[in-house]
Parts: sequence; C-alpha cells; structure tokens
Amino acid sequence: MRGESRAAIDYRRLARRNLASLLRYKFLHDYGYDKGQVVAAAIVADICETIRRYYARPGDLEPGQLLYNAAAATERPGRGKTIAKTRLVPVRLTIVADEDVEAIGAHLPAARRREIRVRRLTHEAYRQGALLSQADIGLLTGYSPGAVSLTTVELPQRGEFLPLRGYVADMGSYPTHKAAVIRLYVSGLTTPDIAARTYHSKEAVDNYIRGFERVRLLAANYAREELPLLTGMSPGLVDQYLALIDEHGLAAKQTNEEAQRASC
Repeated sequence: MRGESRAAIDYRRLARRNLASLLRYKFLHDYGYDKGQVVAAAIVADICETIRRYYARPGDLEPGQLLYNAAAATERPGRGKTIAKTRLVPVRLTIVADEDVEAIGAHLPAARRREIRVRRLTHEAYRQGALLSQADIGLLTGYSPGAVSLTTVELPQRGEFLPLRGYVADMGSYPTHKAAVIRLYVSGLTTPDIAARTYHSKEAVDNYIRGFERVRLLAANYAREELPLLTGMSPGLVDQYLALIDEHGLAAKQTNEEAQRASC
C-alpha cells in the first residue's frame, strides 16, 4: 500500500502466516461465511484453542518454534570443560511469537523488540531445565554479539535479571552480577528473595554478601588499591562494591584488630 511504513508491511505479512489467519480466510472466502469478520475471528480463536488443548503433544512444534540442545541448568563450568563435555537437554524455543508480530505492529524500536525475544527465549529454556548463553541467543536469532550483550547488560541495570548461563553459572564476562545481588541486599531484600529474583542459589547469595561485608570492613582501614589483594576479588568488583558503599552511606567504622580479622 502506497505510503505504508516498513514496519506496517512486515506486520501485515507476518500476521497472515499462521493457522488462525488461514482459517479466517477460508471462513470468509472459501466457505461463504456471511456473519462478518468479527464473528469469524471469534470462532477461529475458539477452534485454535481447542486444537491446542486436545491435540498438542509435548514434542509437537508450533509454527515459529524449533528444538535446540542447550546446556542443562544443573551443569556447572570447569577448567577445560567444553560444550562437548557438557550435558545438553533439548528445549522447545519460540523464535517467532505473536508478541514479536505485535511489537512490529506497534512500531516498537528494534532494541525493545530484541528485549522481548531475548527475554522469552531465556525464560523458555529455563522453564525446561536449560540455560542459554549469549552465543546461543545470537545463533538462534541472528543478532550480533554486541546487540545481545547490550540487551543482557541493560535489563539487569533496570532491575530485571535473565536466567542466562554465564550469569547463573557465574562464568564468562559477567562482572556486574555480584554487584547486582549486593544492590538488592543493601536495599533490604532477604537472601531467599534475592536468590529467587536473580536465579542464584541461597548459598551463592550469602557468599556474595560475605564478600561485600569483607570489603566494607577492610575499606575503613586500608587503601583502595590494597583491597583486591586482601579480599581475593578483582579490582573491578571491589570498585563496584565501594561504589555501592558510598552510594548507600555504608562505610564501616572499626578498629585495626577487626580489619585484620576481616582480611583473614
């Protein structure tokens, strides 16, 4: 249609590529149904729901879905442990969903549409006992590594955590997730709440909290450049913890004896 935007054209094309659209067409054009498009759409929606409820089997794939072998959520990384040595589980992932089509129709920017897809894929895999990596998402969607990384960094900054493999398994280039856990801790959340929100175990959350408290105590008596060696943490992580301490006014006042105990 003349003057139609690219997004509108894409939406119109994609919205027609499903069973519901095919059935609506048949009702109105092949079957001679004369009760109007609204009634036909309601009947088709009911038929599609009935089909899903009574005929879909666990292994069946719907249009827009595929099977993908992803790392099991229980697998933990190890030195020299390649994907060939990692237990994989098949998961059903929705590459193109109705929400993607609706996002195009709503003229959402590319970054927002990418968030929708990345969020859906990671949660679908997690519910089926698997974890996707950033590389998995790039392979499945065609997004560049930079685009995927941008999404997986921006969402936690807004308080939304994704069950990604590098994040949950504490591997790869995820330097900020410990600080994200501590940000929730200093805001008053309990260990169980933090664990549920960030997809970490309670033990991991408690370990991060102990590390943070160690930095907080030592920072009262030692120079910033000494803290990585005293705590065994990376300079970047120490800097993030110190920023949180400053931001929330949590600087500790302690004796040299207490500082010596914290460094042990």
